[in-house]
Amino acid sequence: MKTIKNAIVTPFVIMITVFPLITLLLFNLSVNYYLDRNARTELRGVVKTMEGVVKKELPDIRNTAVANLAAPFAKLYRALRSSQLAANTEMLFYSQNQELFSPLRDGYISDSFINNQLLKRLSGKLPSMEDNQVYTIRIGGDKYFVLLYPVTNAGSPAVIFVSHGDKELALVRFINLILISIMLIGALLAVLLAHRLSSRITRPVGELCRLTRDIGSGNFSAPLQTSNHDILELHILKQSIGEMSAQLETYDKSQKAFLQNASHELKTPLMSIQGYAEGIINGVLPDVKHASQIIHSESQRLGKLVEELLTLSRIESQTYSKELSQVNLGNILKEYVQRLGGLAAKHQCELALVLPNKPVYVAADDTLLSQAVINIVSNCLRYAKSTVSITLLEDENSAVIRLADDGDGIPEADLPHIFERFYKGKGGNFGLGLAIAKSAVEFMGGSIRAGNGQTGAVFEITLSSSPG
Repeated sequence: MKTIKNAIVTPFVIMITVFPLITLLLFNLSVNYYLDRNARTELRGVVKTMEGVVKKELPDIRNTAVANLAAPFAKLYRALRSSQLAANTEMLFYSQNQELFSPLRDGYISDSFINNQLLKRLSGKLPSMEDNQVYTIRIGGDKYFVLLYPVTNAGSPAVIFVSHGDKELALVRFINLILISIMLIGALLAVLLAHRLSSRITRPVGELCRLTRDIGSGNFSAPLQTSNHDILELHILKQSIGEMSAQLETYDKSQKAFLQNASHELKTPLMSIQGYAEGIINGVLPDVKHASQIIHSESQRLGKLVEELLTLSRIESQTYSKELSQVNLGNILKEYVQRLGGLAAKHQCELALVLPNKPVYVAADDTLLSQAVINIVSNCLRYAKSTVSITLLEDENSAVIRLADDGDGIPEADLPHIFERFYKGKGGNFGLGLAIAKSAVEFMGGSIRAGNGQTGAVFEITLSSSPG
């Protein structure tokens, strides 16, 4: 597995190395092709320029003795060497027997580029050469361009013009040196740039890795480095991890508080049950029936508490089976009112249900909705003086269940906390009913809010309505 630095530097090095090499290769092929063509054109131009001199100095010499050709050939050679057009061109003269007799014999090539190896290659190639055709001969790192010009129509004796590609090779080598230097400097700069870029990424990534390890070990308050990063994505990631850490810390604290509160709420009825049970066993309670009733009452209270805890846990952990169906909210509220009739009678209060003239349909889970409505109405009944109203309203694409009592209302200090788990106001029970109502409504995609009306507390449950 590669590190970020290797993942960044390696492509840079490959790109800076491969692309210039390909460019260098293509450039050399193109330049060599151009320079070869240019050298051939120049050689033909030299031959064309010297053609008149050759015909003038060397008339039809088919039957001229070889010994008599030295002087005209020497004169012609000097004319060639004195010409600016032929500064990089040599002339070789061959007899009818393809024997080199001038200027080698007269010592004219002592300071030229003609060498014995080239002469040997020319002697071997001469029989197959065609008139006025340019040939290329390579010897080591040198390149030569050769053209056969016949002195007579019969083709012999002949003049061979030889051009050396030293200027061409020198130019290519010089350009290659420049390109290679640029490539090396570019590769060095690319590696340095990639190294710096990768360091700018790896340092904050390493810091973020450290933060995530600290968060994983439960250290949510690990300090974030104050250094600013100019990479937007890393800055956003850093902020997101910071926000996640804060949320996890809040959740961790709430879970610990939840466990502490749940333990406290469970401990109270358990201690009561245990005390009365031990009293019955030891025979220290004269009224066993009364003790048994208390044990039964506390058991019911304990069972209800456990059931509410399990419901809340399933909803918040997303393990509750979410089965929303289309329900007639008016009919279902009538059913809830009937189920709450006994509790209302116990508190000597009246339940007032107000429904619209037409049916209102919502997508809801009957179990969750009944738990939310019944928990809120039960809470209202504890504080109401005489009446708890349940009003169904329809607002554009939503349905609102308005639950209100005529009590003293919710104290302002309690309003921000009434939906928190185990938060109990004056006369509260477990502090779970409203927390369950809020989780249940939000689980169905709705919202819930609490406030005070003119005569008491007001709760509003908002659900998305659907066509009937």
